[in-house]
Amino acid sequence: MLRYTDAPGARVHSPRPVVDGARVTLPSRCRLIERLVEETAGSAGMQRLTLVCAPTGFGKTTTIADWLGDDADGTFPVRWLHCTQRDPVALWDAIAAVLRPMSGAPQAEALEPAARVLQLARGLEQSLTLVIDNYELATAASTDMALAELSSVSPRLTLVVIGRRVTLLDGPLVTATTRVRLIGADDLRLTPAEAVELAESLRIPSSPSLTAALERSDGWPLVVRAALNLGSDVLYNDSADGRVWADGQGAALFDPLANLNAFAMASLEIMGEDAKKIVLAASHIDSLSLTHIRDVLESDDATALATVQQLTEQGYLVPVPGPGAPEYRCHRAMRTAFAEFATGSVAHADRKRLYRGRAVEVAATAPFTAFRLFCAAEDFAAAEAVLAHNFATITDEVDGCLPILRAVPEEALHAHPTLTAALLFEEYSLPGIAPSRLGYLLSLWQSGLQRRLPDGLTTSQGHMHLQLLCEAMVMHRVLGNLEEAKQIMHHLEARLSPASVAATPFSPGAPVPAETSRVALTGSGSAPVFYREIAATALSVGDFGRARRNLKRLKRHSEQKIAAPWHGFPHASTRTVTDAEAGTNWLVAALAELAFADMIDGHVRRAGEILFELDEVVAATGAKAPGIAWVGAEVARAHLAQESGDVDLLTVASDRLALVGDRLEPWPLLVIAEAASVRRTRGTELALAHLVSGINDGSRLAPISKSWWHYVVNFEAMLNSSIGNLTRAAELLNADQQDSPPFRLERARLALFSGNDVEALLLAQSVGDPGATKRQRVDRRLITAVAAWGCGRKTEAIAALNAAGELVDKYFLPAMLVSQPFEELREVAVATRDAGGRDIVEAIDDIPEKSRAHRYDRLTEMELRTLVAITEHRNANLAAASLFVTAGTVKKHLASVYRKLGVRDRDAAILRAGRMGLLEHAELPRG
Repeated sequence: MLRYTDAPGARVHSPRPVVDGARVTLPSRCRLIERLVEETAGSAGMQRLTLVCAPTGFGKTTTIADWLGDDADGTFPVRWLHCTQRDPVALWDAIAAVLRPMSGAPQAEALEPAARVLQLARGLEQSLTLVIDNYELATAASTDMALAELSSVSPRLTLVVIGRRVTLLDGPLVTATTRVRLIGADDLRLTPAEAVELAESLRIPSSPSLTAALERSDGWPLVVRAALNLGSDVLYNDSADGRVWADGQGAALFDPLANLNAFAMASLEIMGEDAKKIVLAASHIDSLSLTHIRDVLESDDATALATVQQLTEQGYLVPVPGPGAPEYRCHRAMRTAFAEFATGSVAHADRKRLYRGRAVEVAATAPFTAFRLFCAAEDFAAAEAVLAHNFATITDEVDGCLPILRAVPEEALHAHPTLTAALLFEEYSLPGIAPSRLGYLLSLWQSGLQRRLPDGLTTSQGHMHLQLLCEAMVMHRVLGNLEEAKQIMHHLEARLSPASVAATPFSPGAPVPAETSRVALTGSGSAPVFYREIAATALSVGDFGRARRNLKRLKRHSEQKIAAPWHGFPHASTRTVTDAEAGTNWLVAALAELAFADMIDGHVRRAGEILFELDEVVAATGAKAPGIAWVGAEVARAHLAQESGDVDLLTVASDRLALVGDRLEPWPLLVIAEAASVRRTRGTELALAHLVSGINDGSRLAPISKSWWHYVVNFEAMLNSSIGNLTRAAELLNADQQDSPPFRLERARLALFSGNDVEALLLAQSVGDPGATKRQRVDRRLITAVAAWGCGRKTEAIAALNAAGELVDKYFLPAMLVSQPFEELREVAVATRDAGGRDIVEAIDDIPEKSRAHRYDRLTEMELRTLVAITEHRNANLAAASLFVTAGTVKKHLASVYRKLGVRDRDAAILRAGRMGLLEHAELPRG
């Protein structure tokens, strides 16, 4: 125990503490003594009660003795009283005996003991400091209140109360009317720096064990002494400066952590059975309430409270501050040793009951803690219920949640699919996870959902019904069952009202009320996941309005958590991620998905603005979207890069996405962005090759989701049309036989490049703006402009191109211009500019030469027959003979064919004509 050496001077002794003879300066203890002196000197009678309250081993009595001394008869007398029994009357009698010689008050033996003391205090004729030690033996509500009154009846009386525990003396009922200076364990404990300084002053060699032991001691002087084994004559020698490290034979066996554990186990030996049960229980969970302690002891409240008081006075239990009923945790110096002993000595079934009891108690206020304890108790049904109602809150704790989920046995994962969903959610974002592992979890999840929702939406409802439906919606989306996913999406959003989000928190120990089935969420702990998954499903089916609506809800929800977070975790919580941190992470997710939605829709300008906002949030906070909710931002960044011609930015996005490329739902959109960039830099032919190879390679890692398949088909068809491979474009478009706006527009483009302006115009005009994306609106106007110009409808063409130009500027879609016939589009653009319309001629001229698309003039019947003949005979003379014309005539027609098809020789003409479908019945050369 710490004590101070004597030194000359006024009532305060030297601030150089001695620990078993070793002198060492401890700054915080020095400051404490100095502050006590200053406050006393400057109080002018205002500070009349000092309470020193801390468990055993904190040097309370020594500190006050060094501050005040024990001069009983000096100018400023100090009298000490030591409580020896739990008898308030004896205390008042002892106080009266001290006050009576110094008081001029008349004797009043008929008064109650406390009243008699008050009368004596009012009559004090000289100053007196009265120190009451070991007050834990006398404390009671009435005694505490009477002492508080005693401290205020006379300016000549100063009270100092020392105890391991008090009832009311440190609480608001007393401090509301009485000024109390409280000196607690926080004031008396060693700081980490002081603990290290103590070890250095003793010349103890540093080691990991020493560092860990001092940290675990939490500054408790008694425990520090035990860890250092300061009483050992084998380890320490006496010197002029006190005790110092001997560095003898015993030094090799010196292990502070082992000493600490030995101290803990020795403490366990001297405990009663009830106390032992409580500390062993507390070592396995984060804190215990008095109710839980009573259940552990299977006793009444009085017995439980008495045992708790004993353990807190001894320091083995530490009160946990909080607004509710008092709770207690095991001191960290003892926790490891007690927990190891409990694992071997307490029956597994008893430990599971302990975990479950605590989990039920805190489920409504500390869901992550409850989830962890339910899993430890192997009550996976309750764990799943808590997880379902607090999915985001629990999975936000990645470092704590993932090991728990990985320890859940396979049969429990199958029976409780929400546990599997959380495990997938956590592992999907981890690079290096084997695809086979993810595939196994997906199959397990699918099987579990089918068992729990055998009839889908019509399955009978329970308190987890909507959570399971949300998981089923995600599963259907991943598997490409978009109609089923869409139905569930509509159902969920209709139930996701603000009123339902603010419902009462779920308690797994309580019966589920009948109206629970009509509630979407029982708190905001799962709201972010619902918002995000509904939005992701809406994007998959092309419902951009619904997607943005739910993403904006997610954004508002996140901003509210940031602006008004819980002021601190509930005292029962073991969370590490604050509301503000979680809100920022989900804000990043909302921004990422909003940028992705705008990019798909074609509002590139707004997508860029959102990405800028997202990057600023990440730079300022270091936040990261939960799971893989960040990938949408990088896909959007890739498309923004190709629209603006920023190859480096595209590389950044591609590299980031490569880490999760084998589990990325919209991975085909990244390949499209890369192919579009290749088109600009290296030409359409190579862009098409990049697209085909990228899709083939990606499909080997992950199949193309139905959500994104039509983007690939239409983009490939567009590239083929642009290079004149009209046959392949037609094959792609005819394979699906879809009549949606994107397919109609691609058929219109195919007709345009085939030279059929009328059909192109009719198909383009059949696509209206309602239900079309912004890209499709621009595309429709560009195709209409070129087709109408070819049909001689120049006014209509100019109006369409002018409208397209406005949208290109508004949404920043210059890359849309590259997919139209270059010469024809430029001709319409010049006419539009000359007519006073929007000028996009410069933007068209900026298209690189190798990327420009051309459509080819139609061949006359004789030119086509000549080409077929030369394809079959490979010789001008033989071809002329088969056509009954001269060789010169064949050469003349071939020259015209070469000009119209934009080629220089026979083989190139045959290849292009074959791609255009002009030689469907001819055998084309290989290669």
